[in-house]
Amino acid sequence: MDIVVYKLGGSILRGREDLGRIVDVAESELGSGRVPVCVVSAMKGVTDRIIQALSQVRVEGFEPHAFAEALMGEHISSLPGGADPEPLRREFEKLEHVLSYVRSSGELGDSVYAYTVSRGENFAMRLISAQLEARGVKSRCFYGEDLLVTDENSREAAVNLERTKLRVEEQLTPCIGDGVVPVIAGFAGRSGSGLVTIFGRGGTDDTAACLAYCLGVKRLVKFVDEGGIMSLDPKFYAELERPEIKSRIGVVPRPGLIPYLSYVEASELLREERTKVVHFKVLDPLMRGGITLQLKSIGGPGEGTIIGPENGGAGSGRPKAVSFQRNLYGVRLLPTQSVLPTEVYAELFGALAGAGVDVRYMSTSGYQISLLVQKQDVELALKALRGLPSAVEVKPIEGRKGTVSVIGSEMRGVKGFFSRLTGALAGQGVNIEQVIQPNSENIIRFSVADDDIPLAVAAVYKEFFGE
Repeated sequence: MDIVVYKLGGSILRGREDLGRIVDVAESELGSGRVPVCVVSAMKGVTDRIIQALSQVRVEGFEPHAFAEALMGEHISSLPGGADPEPLRREFEKLEHVLSYVRSSGELGDSVYAYTVSRGENFAMRLISAQLEARGVKSRCFYGEDLLVTDENSREAAVNLERTKLRVEEQLTPCIGDGVVPVIAGFAGRSGSGLVTIFGRGGTDDTAACLAYCLGVKRLVKFVDEGGIMSLDPKFYAELERPEIKSRIGVVPRPGLIPYLSYVEASELLREERTKVVHFKVLDPLMRGGITLQLKSIGGPGEGTIIGPENGGAGSGRPKAVSFQRNLYGVRLLPTQSVLPTEVYAELFGALAGAGVDVRYMSTSGYQISLLVQKQDVELALKALRGLPSAVEVKPIEGRKGTVSVIGSEMRGVKGFFSRLTGALAGQGVNIEQVIQPNSENIIRFSVADDDIPLAVAAVYKEFFGE
């Protein structure tokens, strides 16, 4: 039987109406001979409320019972008429129990934290299962921690795909074979030592992608409010309509939906963190399994954005997206010339990794290496690099920086593309401080003064999307 994995939750899970739309999709898939595997995250805002409760639980006046009862009441109101509320009540008893434990013991280790903040997914799992059963669709609930095997990192766990595959074959595959719709709580797994772990930001996306890999399916669908990935951050567009920008650039075209991104293009774009619809870490199981990820609106028109293997398209000369990063700071290293560059790089990356520095941009020449990092990482980077045996000089780069990225395989091999890009910036008086382009030619990333980011983005976007 054909299988399709759906990631459901967050922004599209707000109440009974949203739950009904999800059941409509499941019924449609079953009617077409496909079993939908539903991976769910918490209802909108629930995880944040649980995290806030953990921060307040040891404060005088906070009552775990009252908090759990209020949250349960909201969820019970989304149950279909006639549904048994007892399975849902038992999930909230677990939440109340762990909050009471933290309150009385004063202990909040990483594993307890992971267990607590992942309870919201279990609530949503019960609601969706109840809605399916009310429509006559057979379903079965699965806890994520019973399926996904992880390492021992409680808050940013990594999935062991091969061990998880064995669990999936043992528990999930027979259920699907019987035509029963699995409803799986995302975000959590279980370590080899038996502790509940969570996957960090985008954790339910991680669950869905890993299960798609383990099931051997070729299609994963995630419903998003945005309808897909846009060619420019829609929230940033207001910056480009400021009078000082419009007076120089004119009207900038509105962001459009990107129909298709290769895995590599998606990785470049998602790592900019302008796009929140999916986290870049899901790309690993997708690439390993040759799985396409479709991002689309539930019940809306169009196919949204599909992320998958390379599909050609080189040579049109128009990129797929323009992205950016802001509020970065520079550090420059001048290494000794008495050792090989490979030795310098080994020292450099080892020191930065050991210090926990998140490098957002890097450029090299024959005699210097420049990094851009977030403000909180500047002193860490300076200290780490000054301790290198190969360091002759290490110093901060003056001023706040940003980067602009032009992304898309259609730039590959197009003569004059780079000249057109730099010409658009030069025409607005934007100074390019550094620039990099990998051999794949699917991204050009350059750094400028942070204050120039809106003007640079507007100039580049209009140049390539204004036709």
